[in-house]
Amino acid sequence: MHTLRYEEATMALPIALIGGVLVLVAWGLGAIFGHGRRTALWAALLTCLAVIGWITIGLTLVTHYPGTGGVNLDPGQEIRRALDTGAREPWLNLVGNIVLFLPFGTVVALMTRRGLAMRVVTATFLGAALSAAIESTQYLLGRVADVDDIILNTSGAFLGALAAAVVLALGGSDAGRRAHAD
Repeated sequence: MHTLRYEEATMALPIALIGGVLVLVAWGLGAIFGHGRRTALWAALLTCLAVIGWITIGLTLVTHYPGTGGVNLDPGQEIRRALDTGAREPWLNLVGNIVLFLPFGTVVALMTRRGLAMRVVTATFLGAALSAAIESTQYLLGRVADVDDIILNTSGAFLGALAAAVVLALGGSDAGRRAHAD
C-alpha cells in the first residue's frame, strides 16, 4: 500500500477547485435551461471521480512510485496497525481512505431517486465497487492491493450516503423531489 503524502494530496487540490467551479457553472447554466441541480450533481460526481482517481491512481503514474506489490487479504490488518501504533502515517491512511469517499457517497445518495435505504445501499455498493476496481488497478501497477482500503473506502461512501439520505429525509418529501426536479 502506498501511503499518501501531504505533498501528493495537495496536488489534488487544483482538481477539487476546478471541479467545484465546474459544479457552480453547471448549476448556473442548468438553472437557466431548467436542469440546474441534476447537472450540478453530475458535475460533482465527475469531480469526485477525478479526485479519487488522481489520488489513488494518477499520483502513482506521475510520481513513478515503484511500490512493493502484493495483496493484503487479511481484513483489519492495516486498520489494527493504525489503531495499535498510533503513528501518524497509518492514521492518515485510515482517515484519508474514509474521507476520500465521503463526497462520492453523498453525491450518489443525492442522485438516487428512491428512499433513504435505497440511497444508502446504492452509494455503499457503488463505493465498494469503485474501491475494488481501484485496488485491482493498483495491484496491476505494482502497488499493494489492500482489503482494508476497500473496507475504509466503502465506510466513507456509506457515511456520506447516510448523511445525505438523512438530511433529505428530515427535509421531507419536498426536499427529495427538489433534489431530483431538475
